[in-house]
Amino acid sequence: MAADFKAVMSDLTSMARTFHEQARAYRELGPSLSPPGVSGGDAGLDSALREVALLISALHCGFADRLDDHGDLVAKSRDAFRRHDIDVHGLFEDLMPDGEG
Repeated sequence: MAADFKAVMSDLTSMARTFHEQARAYRELGPSLSPPGVSGGDAGLDSALREVALLISALHCGFADRLDDHGDLVAKSRDAFRRHDIDVHGLFEDLMPDGEG
């Protein structure tokens, strides 16, 4: 594998790891971003505030999931590049007469 290709592979590995690490860190922020509910003195207002808090929590979890998904996609791309490189090198070696590859 060429040196520049190895650099790209390590960059992709680092990127995938960073996406996963940041998704985990973002999930850990959840409890501190979700204060306990309070009573506003009106049942309708309390219900609306509760629903908004649930929506914000769901969006928070969804964003962390998207970060994880991006990490998975980067890792999948890295693995596809690696398989492709092995296939190209194998084809080249198969085409070369014995002793020249």
